[in-house]
Amino acid sequence: MALSVNVTISMPPEMVEKIDEQAKNHGMSRAEYVRHLAREAPSSPFDAPAQELTTNAEV
Repeated sequence: MALSVNVTISMPPEMVEKIDEQAKNHGMSRAEYVRHLAREAPSSPFDAPAQELTTNAEV
C-alpha cells in the first residue's frame, strides 16, 4: 500500500471493544483488522490478499 488516507467513522463502544479484542487475538492493529474485514466482506469490491487470520494472543 503506497499511500494511506485517514478515515474517521463512528461506532458504538461495544463494537470498538470487540474489534480491538479480535485484532489483538490475530496479532493485528485495529486498522489492519478493519481493512481485513473490508476485504473479506461477501460483496467487497477489493481483492483479498492471501492472508489468513491466526490466533496469536502473545503479540
